[in-house]
Amino acid sequence: MDLIFWFMGALCIAEGIDLFMGKDFMIFVGTNVKKTDYDVDKVYAVEKWLFIADALLSFAIASHIFSERLEWACMGLFALTLVAHVYVFKSKRFRKNPESGKKKK
Repeated sequence: MDLIFWFMGALCIAEGIDLFMGKDFMIFVGTNVKKTDYDVDKVYAVEKWLFIADALLSFAIASHIFSERLEWACMGLFALTLVAHVYVFKSKRFRKNPESGKKKK
């Protein structure tokens, strides 16, 4: 399990660094999420910090530097950042056209 958190931390730190440089290798690649529907500057501004937080939390969990209680707190924070990632892509605040995410009836 520790290897999974080390790997996840490495992916998150790489994506965070790329987002700080204005590039992306994970968010809009291989998904049905269209880059043209989103205000990329806003998305990158939030996602870079979320990925850095994910990386730090993953490394903290994998290395067992905290007590068990704090590790559970890190896992809870990690879950909250995952909810924040979903919020970014579901929210109208990060879209170019707020109506672009609605399903047609």
